[in-house]
Amino acid sequence: MYQNIVLAYDGSRFSAGALRQGLELAKLCGAQLHVLGIAVRTGGMAIAESVGPDDVWGRGQKDLEKSVETAVQEIRDQHVSVLACIRQGDPAVEISRYAQEVAADLVVLGHAGKGLLMRWFQGSVGARLLNELPCSLLVATD
Repeated sequence: MYQNIVLAYDGSRFSAGALRQGLELAKLCGAQLHVLGIAVRTGGMAIAESVGPDDVWGRGQKDLEKSVETAVQEIRDQHVSVLACIRQGDPAVEISRYAQEVAADLVVLGHAGKGLLMRWFQGSVGARLLNELPCSLLVATD
């Protein structure tokens, strides 16, 4: 059924559910699993970077890379074919682009459970993907 599954992953508890479900589907279908991490550069991070000595973006990128590496190892331990990619930018745009590039049959992402106010300010990645993806979308919960 599915040959290429893209898993949007950031190491959060929300993406842990997506990892479990994406991995199970990949095993059932014999599909290749693509773990995609998106380093989001927001205005809030720019403010944090400007007022402190820390490299907020660099630290966030390293944390994401470590999380993706851990997920990839977990997937390999289950004998599933896996590729990893990390991109920077808007999550919905980057997920959609990557899905097109790898001819994805399915994209799996975690449900973040944003409140109404946060959803109004930031929008819903899942809702945006419904209009942009060339394939099916699975929004996984914990």
